Amino acid sequence: MHNMNNGQSDAFFQQFRHWDLNLLVVLEALFCEQGNVSRAALRVGLSQSAMSHALNRLREMLDDPLFVKQGHRMHPTTRALALAPVISGWLENIRGQLNPPVFDPASIQQEINIAIPEHLERLVLPALLGFLRQQAPGLHLHSRPVPMAQLNEAFAQGRIDMAIIGNDWEPKESYQHCLLTDSRFVYVYDARQLQFAESVSLAELAAVPQLASNYSHKTATIIDNYFSGHGLTRHIMATSGGITAIPAILAECPMLSILPEIMIADHPLFESLVRRPFEPDNVRATLHLVWHKLHEHDDVHRFVRDWIVQHFSAMS
Repeated sequence: MHNMNNGQSDAFFQQFRHWDLNLLVVLEALFCEQGNVSRAALRVGLSQSAMSHALNRLREMLDDPLFVKQGHRMHPTTRALALAPVISGWLENIRGQLNPPVFDPASIQQEINIAIPEHLERLVLPALLGFLRQQAPGLHLHSRPVPMAQLNEAFAQGRIDMAIIGNDWEPKESYQHCLLTDSRFVYVYDARQLQFAESVSLAELAAVPQLASNYSHKTATIIDNYFSGHGLTRHIMATSGGITAIPAILAECPMLSILPEIMIADHPLFESLVRRPFEPDNVRATLHLVWHKLHEHDDVHRFVRDWIVQHFSAMS
C-alpha cells in the first residue's frame, strides 16, 4: 500500500474536505444505470431533480462532464470509466466494514488468552475446550495464570484478553465485568480426625485448629473479618499454598478448612471429606469475568464470554 507523506496527506484532505461523500453513492448509481438519471434516482431513493443536481455537482467538482449524450443514450467519458472501478471498490470496502458477514464459529482462526487461577481451571477448561473443539475448532484457548498484582499490566500489554477473578481485584473504568457466581462458604474436615455435634456455634468453629489457604488473600480476610466482627479469632494452625493438598493434610491432622463451595464442588479429592455449610449469608465468595472494553463488541470474544457466563449460570 502506498503511504502518503505529510505534504501529500494535507493536499489530499484539502482537496476532499468539501466533498459530500454521498455523491460517491450517486456516482456509483449513475455508473450502474449507464448515466440514466431517472433510473439512478430510483436506485438510491432520490427525486429526479435531486439526482440531476447531484450530477451537476459531481461534474463541477471533477471538472468533467462524466456522461455525454450520444443519440438516445448517455455514454461515460474516459474520466468516468477510470473512476468507476475505484469508486465501486471504495464503497464495497466500506459496506463490508459496516455490514460484516454473519458470525460463524466454525470459521474462526484465532487465539484467546484467558487468565484463570489454577484452582479454578477445573471448573472451566474441560467443558469449554470440549465445546470449542465441536463448535470452533480453529479457536485456540490458552490459560495464563497471572498474579492479581500483575493483571492490569497483562491486560495493557495484550498478554491476556479476559480473566476469571475472585474478590481480589477491582476492575478500572477501562474494563467490563459480570458476576459469574456468588458462592457460599463451607467448612470441610475428615471424620476420622474430627467430630462435631449437629449444631456448631461460631465460637466452637473458631477454637478448632484450621488450615487456611493463600489462594486468595481477600477471601481469607472476609472470613477473618466475620469472626473478628463477633469478637473471635480463628485458630489458624497452618496455611496451604493452594487447595489441592488440603484433603491429604486434613486426612492426617485434626483441622478444618473453610472454602468457597463452588471451588470444591464435585472435586474428586474432596469426596472423602465431610462438608458442612458455613451459615452466614453475608459471607460470600464471588467470581467475575473481566475483559477490556476494547473487546466489548468483538464477536469471537463475545462468543467465548457468553459460553462462560452460561456455564456458571448452569452450575449455580
